[in-house]
This record gives sequence, structure tokens and C-alpha cells, in this order.
Amino acid sequence: MKKSGLILMIYLPFFCFGQVNESFLDGNFINNPIWTGTTANFTVNTALQLQSKATTASTSYLFTASEAFDDAVWECWVKINYNPSSANYTALYIASDTDDLSLGCYGYFVKIGDTQDDVSLWLQEGTKKTKIIDGTDKRTDRSPCELKIKVIRDAQGNFKLYCKLATDIDYVLEGAVQNTIVKKSSYVGLLYVNSSTTGSDYYFDDILVTGTKAPDRDAPLWSSFSLVQPNQLNLGFSEAMDYSKAAFSLDQGIGSPTSQAISTDLKSIVLNFGTDFELGKLYNLQLSGLTDLAGNKLDETTRTIGISEPVEQGDLIFNEVMFENPDSSAEYIEIYNKSDKLLDVSGLVFTNRKTDGSLNTGNKIPDKTQLLPKSYLAMTSDAETVRKYHNCPPESTIISTEWSTLNNESTTLVLCNATKDTIYDELTYNTNWHHALVKNPKGVALERINPNLPTQDKNSWHSAASEVNYGTPGYKNSQFREIDVVAKDPKFVWTDPEAFSPDNDGVDDICFIRYHTDTNGYVANAIIFNAVGLKVYQLAANVLLANDGFLTWDGKTDPGKNANVGVYVLYFEMFNPQTGSRKQQKLPIVVSSR
Repeated sequence: MKKSGLILMIYLPFFCFGQVNESFLDGNFINNPIWTGTTANFTVNTALQLQSKATTASTSYLFTASEAFDDAVWECWVKINYNPSSANYTALYIASDTDDLSLGCYGYFVKIGDTQDDVSLWLQEGTKKTKIIDGTDKRTDRSPCELKIKVIRDAQGNFKLYCKLATDIDYVLEGAVQNTIVKKSSYVGLLYVNSSTTGSDYYFDDILVTGTKAPDRDAPLWSSFSLVQPNQLNLGFSEAMDYSKAAFSLDQGIGSPTSQAISTDLKSIVLNFGTDFELGKLYNLQLSGLTDLAGNKLDETTRTIGISEPVEQGDLIFNEVMFENPDSSAEYIEIYNKSDKLLDVSGLVFTNRKTDGSLNTGNKIPDKTQLLPKSYLAMTSDAETVRKYHNCPPESTIISTEWSTLNNESTTLVLCNATKDTIYDELTYNTNWHHALVKNPKGVALERINPNLPTQDKNSWHSAASEVNYGTPGYKNSQFREIDVVAKDPKFVWTDPEAFSPDNDGVDDICFIRYHTDTNGYVANAIIFNAVGLKVYQLAANVLLANDGFLTWDGKTDPGKNANVGVYVLYFEMFNPQTGSRKQQKLPIVVSSR
């Protein structure tokens, strides 16, 4: 390729904010501008082109700073010395929030080559990649493959992707799309994926980026919060912050910090207080006046913290499980802190039992993970995707962890300590536990109705409601029901509610048949009849009762179908074999359609 252009162009990055003009005329990629990444796998050749030099199969990349995003244009020349494929391709990252792809990024990239031999535009969210412009198939089906790429984006998020092969006279439009998922850029980059024999066959040149920085309209996030004894709090944020008008106040009579230290990148602050923290107390920190450098206010202004205590048996339970994820989201497991303690759950393991009864390796809960009293924690492979899919409220707690795929039919989940010699909870779920209306369990979570119900009882679980997109990761379950309800009148059996709608929408999906006995030893039989006296469901048969408790009817009939809308009759009988006492009651139950 013939090199052209003025040397002055090399210095444009100094004068054009967020823009890049790189032709490698200085013979390196470490100055004007500075590129970082897997630098050992790149070189500038004698033709003053950036060339790959991987010695083994690799995924290699370089990034340089660029905030150009609105009314922007990205251009690049690329050459691949063979016919590209799904295992040998290159990409131009036109926008990225990071210069390190080891954990993914949020941005956009142009992919050159793949199984369709096309030039396409992709959206990347973490490690999830979605094609948003599908270019013409067979466009890159040639060896060598030499082409120029151009992408144009306006301030409203409208993209146009162009490609110009060495044989083309002008650029050809590959497609257009509007996408506003990613709001801004910090870096632009180059990537190639090579096999063991193609490590030196990729070339890049004439990289030109123009445009303006996207205005920052997004509120910053409170990303971390930790306590260091005896009297220190550490706060971290998603971006640089303006602390000049910020105020911090702690309850429990402590008040404002006596001193504070701000990090050089402005993303964190250390608060020191004049009073030591006490075990067993929870402290609420109130923030005010804190913004990012663009003036966007922090939405979250209060958090609770304390000195964490070790986990004991009975403290933690499984509370929800999505074991067959929807196509556009991920599996997750949710645990719940039943105790009144702040628990440090770092290093605990969630795993499953093998058929021989032993435990698999499992996955560890990340360091510095704490769980407040009576609070929820959902764990998944992709927290942000799960949060968006289920439209979770801000107070939901969802984290990304190592992950092992769950069985779609049934398996035994175990929550244990790191050495696996202490088990905190164990659940053998089954897809048959889902509601009768759930014809396809894919994408539907099982929720525990109440944390105080036994784990290994299918009646303790219910399909998540449709109104929450069939899952409530990290917050109160859609099917949660109180179980400690006392009758207003001195009844021995009553229904709650008297009319229910088993349509799995999260509102009165279950009818509780609550009872009270005057002594121990009662046994119950309970049958549901329809309006003409035909039996439709055997609710209980010689079931030993507690002093106070309940049975549940989710609207299923004995054949497993959903009961029709109408009035039904509950026949409830309990007798005590020791005393001979017998009580009987008939109660109406209405199955409605809301």
C-alpha cells in the first residue's frame, strides 16, 4: 500500500479532543498516540504498517484513547493475507469503555470475516455480542482480503457501515441501524484472532477517527462500600466524582466524618469517624451534594453497613432458582439471609451433588460480598443482563460470579462453606414443581413462597409471576406470602383468600387453607369439590397437623389441569385418634379470572 499524507497529521491528536489520526509514520505504536494491549503480538513493519506477529494461536488487540462518539466517523485500512473465517478474523472497535478485553467491554465493533464472510457491525455488552448490521455475505470471501472500513454515527445513535474492497471504486453501504445501548466511548481499538499458522497475516493502517465526545447525562453509580475497623468507611464510584459540595452523615449518634481522603482518580473516598463501630449494630450512611464531574447527581444516597459476622447453619437459604434461562438472559440462583446479622458470605460455595452423593467443585461467592439481615442476593454469570431482562428495581442485589450450567430438569443444589464440610441449605428442584399454566418452563424461575417454609417441599415453591417476566432476582419474591396469620374469629379452619385467581400473575395465585388445633395429634383430610359435588382435588389424606399451619391449593385438579373459573367447596375434616375428637367444615372457594 502506498503511504501518503503530511507528517503534521501525526500531531492531530494533540489538537483535536478525542480524535485519532494514525498512519504509523513514526515507525512505532507507543507514541503519538499510545496504544496498549497485547503489544508483544504487534509490530510496525518496514512498509510502516501495523502488522500482527503472534507466534501461537491468539486473540490479540491494541487500544488507544478516543472519546469521539457523536457525529463521528471511523476509518481504517485492513488486509488479511488469506481468506478470513470464523476462526481467523479481525475487528475494529470503534467504541469501548475499556482498553482491556479480558473481561469484555461495552461498545461497538466492526467484524471482518466470519462464517458468512461478511463485514458487520456488532454491539458488545460485557461478554455478550449481538450483530446489529448484517453486511453482504461473501464480501470477504477472497485471498488476500484487502479493504477499507468506514463507520458514521450521528448524535442520535444512527450508524452507517461502509466497506470498500481493493477492487471497488467507492465505498459500498453494508447497512444502517439505530442503536443507543452504549452511551459513550473511551477507547478505539484493533483486534485479530489467528490460528497457529496465521499469526503474521494481519495488517492495519490509516486509522482516522473524528467526532465529538458524547455529553455525559448518566447518573454515576455507587459501586462499592466497605467498613474497616475501628472507624473507617471506604466508598467507591463508577466514575470520577466532585466532592466539593458533598456531605456525609452516619446515624447511631456518630454524625459526620472527622477526616476524609480522596483518591487521585476521584473515584473513591475514605471517611474516618470519631467513634468506633460496634458489633451487632447497623449504620446508615446518608450522602448529599455528590455529583460526577459533569454535574449528574448520584441517585443512590443511603446505604447500610456494619461489622460482619460469620455464617451459621440456619442463617442462609435458597430462595429462588432460574434453572432454564430465557434466550436473552441467564440462569441465576438467589439466597436469602434469614438472620438478624450482617453476614460475610465471601468464599461460600454453591454447587450441586453428583449421582454418587459427592459434591462438584462448584462456584465461590466473590470476595467482599456481604448480606444484610433479611436481604436477598442473586448470583449469575451476567448480572447486568439479568437485571435488565427482569426490569429489577434499584434495591435488588445481583452479582456476577463463576458459573456452572444448571440442569433443566432436576438437580440438587448445595450451599456450603469453602471446605464443603458445612452445608447451609440443600434443594433438589424439579421442573414438575412449576404451575399448571406454565406449559414451557424455559425462562420461568421457581420462588420460595416464604423463607420459613421447608426447603425440600414442592409446596414451598411456586412459579414466578408473569408480571415480573417470571423472575425476581435479588429482591422480594412475586409469590411471597405471609404464613403467620391469625384468624380474626376463633375458627379452626379458614381460607385465605376466599377468592383467588391461579393465573400466575403474582396476585392471589394460591389459596391458603389455614387451620388451628386446640391440642396435638390431629390428622386431616381435605377435598375440593366442584359446584355439583364432584371431587376435583384431594388436598390432604390423613395428614398429621401442627398446632397452627396451612395447606395450599394452586388451582390444580387431580389430573394436573387448571380448575375452571367457578365456585368450589372445601371439605375439611380433622380428628384426633387419641381423644376421639372430630371437627368438620365446608367452606366455599372461588376460582376467579380477576
